[in-house]
Amino acid sequence: MKQKSLTERGQALILIALAAIGLFGIAGLAIDGSAKFSDRRHAQNAADTASLAGALAMARGDPQWNLEALDRALENGYDDNHLTNEVEVHHPPTTGIYSNCSDVHFDCNDYIEVIITSHVDTFFARVVGINRTHNRVEAVASTISANNNFNFGGNAVVALSPEGCALKAAGNTAVIINGGGMYSNSDSGCAFHQRTCAGSLDVNNADGSQGNITMVGSDSTGSCPPQANLIDNGATQLQFPPPYQEIAEPAVCSNSLTSAPSGTTVTLSPGHYSAMPPRPNIKDVTLQPGVYCIDTQMRIGSTDIVRVAGTFAVDPGVFIYFKPGGSFTINGGATVNLWGINDANVSLDPSLIIYKGSDVCGS
Repeated sequence: MKQKSLTERGQALILIALAAIGLFGIAGLAIDGSAKFSDRRHAQNAADTASLAGALAMARGDPQWNLEALDRALENGYDDNHLTNEVEVHHPPTTGIYSNCSDVHFDCNDYIEVIITSHVDTFFARVVGINRTHNRVEAVASTISANNNFNFGGNAVVALSPEGCALKAAGNTAVIINGGGMYSNSDSGCAFHQRTCAGSLDVNNADGSQGNITMVGSDSTGSCPPQANLIDNGATQLQFPPPYQEIAEPAVCSNSLTSAPSGTTVTLSPGHYSAMPPRPNIKDVTLQPGVYCIDTQMRIGSTDIVRVAGTFAVDPGVFIYFKPGGSFTINGGATVNLWGINDANVSLDPSLIIYKGSDVCGS
């Protein structure tokens, strides 16, 4: 009987085959993984530029803003063919913080979202059963401009603080606001707060109808509501501080100080004043229509009167500019009757149109 000889030939092939699987896996991780991450970066850049293109088109009033976003994605290689990639354009966004249209801190309709889903075929990773990898990226762009962040809707009194009791009514003074409402930017439960029942607050529209107190949050008035329509949760919160374009310092601020006539009752002409009233003993001031520049402060005492010459909101009004650091204080019991630059001013001096709709401005 012939004895068989045992050899170890062929064992190396098994080891090499097992090692090859591991090598292909490492190669797949290195090469196919790099391809996936490279595509993800490219898709994110495409989504960013697509959302910006859509937002820019919407800001320009283009009704086909969504096609602008899709075209920009196409230029970057994502054609929404539903085989290798899908491109979605949403307005408002469907995911993330800006999809919550009930949030008072922003308007969801100001935002455009682009989502790109891409599929990348693998090469080495097929050995371990991974034939394709997937990426999903999102980008959101806004159509908000500096102008609509600083739009107070014609309100006469505006409290910009984003929190706390930003707008308060207190004391025993009778306050009447004609021709403009009140606005509170606070999102708290006391955005407008009526502290006592001793005084009164009456807000009226220009046509004499009941005016509004509009709040981002809600009011806290108890048993002492004002004579106004309280509009709780009626506005989207303005960015604070608002990114507004400051009004340039009026040319009159470069003039020499304007002298005031003597006496406690005076009529003042537009010009440059160190304070308003110009002297502490002046208690009754009539302002002629035009532009006033104040260096320091306007302080109206409890028995003082400050008025514009003419009929309220019909005749030309005034624009009062405070230099940086200036302030104004109106004490209880004072009488103040001011209105801003209007069409009557502009018809006399067209250069005043830049101040139309404003009466008090501080830097």
